[in-house]
Amino acid sequence: MIAYYSINGELVPKEQASLGVTDLAIQRGYGLFDYFVVKRGQPLFFDDYLDRVEQSAKWLRLELPVTREELREQVMQLIRANGEQEAGIKIILTGGYSEDGYAPGRSNLVILEMPPPAYPAHKFENGVKLMLHEYHRTFPSAKTINYLVGIYLLPQQKAAGAEDVLFHSEGHIYETTRANFFIVTKDNTIVTASEGILHGVTRKHLLQVARHHYAVEDRRPSLEELHTAKEAFISSSTRLLMPVVQVDDVIIGKGVPGSVTQHIHELMKAEVERYLQGQ
Repeated sequence: MIAYYSINGELVPKEQASLGVTDLAIQRGYGLFDYFVVKRGQPLFFDDYLDRVEQSAKWLRLELPVTREELREQVMQLIRANGEQEAGIKIILTGGYSEDGYAPGRSNLVILEMPPPAYPAHKFENGVKLMLHEYHRTFPSAKTINYLVGIYLLPQQKAAGAEDVLFHSEGHIYETTRANFFIVTKDNTIVTASEGILHGVTRKHLLQVARHHYAVEDRRPSLEELHTAKEAFISSSTRLLMPVVQVDDVIIGKGVPGSVTQHIHELMKAEVERYLQGQ
C-alpha cells in the first residue's frame, strides 16, 4: 500500500502532501515532470529518466534544488518507504513560489508513487485506434506539465473510441499526447519522427534493439503514409509497445497487429529483462 509521497526531500503521508497556491505550477501551469515504472523494486531505465529530468529543467530554465545523486536517493527512499515492488513514479519540478505570480522562484521537487496502470490484454492482442488532431506542442523536447490540449480533447477521444490523440502539423505526424508513434512500411522499414517530439526513453531502447533486425528511418511520417503503412504502433513507459490498427477512418495494413510489431514487442520485453537482471 502506498502511504507516502516525497515533498522537497521529506517523506509525507500522502493525505497530507501539499504545495502552496502561489507556486507557478498552480498559477501559470509552469513546471516539468517525468514518469517511469518500477519493476521488482527497481526503477526501469533509471539513468535515462534522470537525464531527461535534467534536460527538461534546462529547457525550462528551472534549477534542480538537489544533485542528481540526491534525486536518485530521494526516489529510492520513497520506494523503500512504500515497499511496493511494482509501481509508477512521477517526478515533478515546479516553477516555485512566485512573488508576483509570474516570475519563477525556487522550484519545489515533488515525487509521487502510484500503482502502475493496467491495460486490458485485448489492446495488445487486437490493437487500438488513434484520433488525429492538428497540433504541435510548444517546447516538445521538454516534458512539461502542460497537457491542456490532450485533456481538453478527452471527450472527443472517448467518443471516437480512441486510445490516444495523434498530433500532426503541416502534413507530418509527430507523436501522441503520451507516446511516440511509429509506422512500418511495406518493406519492413520502421519510420518515426526524430525532431519536434519528446524523445521517449522507451523509444530510445526500442530503436536500439530494432536496428539489429530492421532498417530505421528517423523522419516524420506523412499523413499520406498512413494509407500505405503495413503496420503502426506506439511506445511509452507504461505500455512498452502497443499496436495501432486504425487512425481516424484509416485502417492500418490488414487491421490487425503485424509480425514486425509483435517481434519488436518481444524484443523489448527481453530488453527490460536484461536491464533488471543487470541491476
